[in-house]
Amino acid sequence: MQRSHLLDLLRIFAIVLVFVAHFGQLLDSNVGQFFGVKNFYYVSLGGVGVSLFLVLSGLLAGLTGLARPTPYTHYIWKKLKRIYPIYWLTIPFCFSGYLLKELLLGSGVPEPFPNGFMLDIVGSVTGLYAWIGLWGGPYNPPSWFIGLILTMYLIFPLLAACLRRAPHLTLGLFFFISASSRWYVGQYGLPFTDKNMLDQVEGWLYRQYGFMPGRPGDWFPLCRLFEFALGIWLAQTVSSKFWCKWNLGKGKWLAFLSDLSFPLFLLHYPFLFIVPWLSDLGMAIPLAISLFMIMLCSMAYAVVEVEKRLFSLKERATP
Repeated sequence: MQRSHLLDLLRIFAIVLVFVAHFGQLLDSNVGQFFGVKNFYYVSLGGVGVSLFLVLSGLLAGLTGLARPTPYTHYIWKKLKRIYPIYWLTIPFCFSGYLLKELLLGSGVPEPFPNGFMLDIVGSVTGLYAWIGLWGGPYNPPSWFIGLILTMYLIFPLLAACLRRAPHLTLGLFFFISASSRWYVGQYGLPFTDKNMLDQVEGWLYRQYGFMPGRPGDWFPLCRLFEFALGIWLAQTVSSKFWCKWNLGKGKWLAFLSDLSFPLFLLHYPFLFIVPWLSDLGMAIPLAISLFMIMLCSMAYAVVEVEKRLFSLKERATP
């Protein structure tokens, strides 16, 4: 389908919300505070941005996947190629940020594999740290999103088929499933897991703040089902022409910044420490944030360009 300026703008808006929230938390500003219902949907503006990312992912999957149905294996392969190359290219940067933070702010070189060599290698390569109770792992906390979005894409054909049969009723059912899952997970943690007394005490302490250990409300698929399904529902009920008719001007710049949003999301967290570090050295906060963003955008651009070149080389090498 034709590139949508509106969807590009919404994706940019989502990543801006994530940055505003994390900068606010970093600088102890009210803009970084959490709000909502504790142990149900208790988020910062960054959490709202992630919800928007999920809706947009479902919407784009619906607009592209429903227009030209493809075999399931081909569809999944396309999604894996969309997610993992960019994610893998960010890993060296994030690992460098992990080491650099401790070198500059800590007492020396940190333990490179704090959870054990094999676990950290597998967790980093797959992006499935959250599924073993470690949220995003030691190097890049936001990487929990990889396992979530991968799961959503895996079940997309089933969700789309259900929504096509009875769109409003099915969307209501998905809302009920997500709401029920959020309530259960917020009170008891993940289902079907053994919990000793220490785990139960830890869970109680976390709930006082608004989260369960490992923050399963963020990444457990049933808790996020409605947000992704809402995007599919929008793709099925709103004409595709609606999303493409908005000519907002500066289309190339919107597309460029939109394409950077995913690597920016994956790259930013390990390097946030740079802003207060520069501030402690006497630099003004606005200048420190500006330098941080220039560095971050440069890394994200490098990731996107390398990913494009790798696939371009592969296509040229294919007979």
